[in-house]
Amino acid sequence: MSSGATPTPFSKLLRQRRTDAGLSLYELARRSGIDRSRIKRMEDGDIKVPIVEIVHKLALALNADIEDFYDACWETSGQPLPSMPTYFRAKFDLRSDQIEEVERYVDRLREGQGPGAPGREAPDG
Repeated sequence: MSSGATPTPFSKLLRQRRTDAGLSLYELARRSGIDRSRIKRMEDGDIKVPIVEIVHKLALALNADIEDFYDACWETSGQPLPSMPTYFRAKFDLRSDQIEEVERYVDRLREGQGPGAPGREAPDG
């Protein structure tokens, strides 16, 4: 720890995923487009919770599930997970009109009108 910061769930996950992937800080920086010193500060716990776009870039560069990183951010900050539009934009690179369609679908599911609702067929899978 460079500054005596306390490791956080996010910092521990980031370091673990990077070392599991066999990547140096330099290589993760190259793959993610995030400055090496910023990644080091995140791993050390100096940066507690980065912005969603950085979390997404790190997950992609590590070929890791972004939900694990969101969970670690939530454990670290106690703040709620990102909004549905932010999540779908980061996870699936959806446009605003596509996100609105997903939100309408979720609303129908909540109202019991989607696939799998009584009297409706559940999707295959």
